[in-house]
Amino acid sequence: MEFDFSEVNIEYLIQARDLAKRDPELGATMLGLEVEMASLLADLKPKELARISLIKQPLLMPRQEHWWWSRLFVALREGRAEEIEAVIEHAPLVTVP
Repeated sequence: MEFDFSEVNIEYLIQARDLAKRDPELGATMLGLEVEMASLLADLKPKELARISLIKQPLLMPRQEHWWWSRLFVALREGRAEEIEAVIEHAPLVTVP
């Protein structure tokens, strides 16, 4: 079974590139990269970045802990808006390696 993550990859990297352009240090931290690598991403032109669409495998991996995903999925399934908000508030605390 084949899955095509190319659209997700390009959308994510466009957002990441824009963040790295505005604030290379924050971009690096959020991506789990060195500042130099975030700067390379920030310098990519749209045509260069578009080549990412050739990659069908996911370039992203969830970085949250198991407990975070479990809590999120259960809250989503149960429709508990307050719990969803609480879980999302923890995201910035656990995404940075």
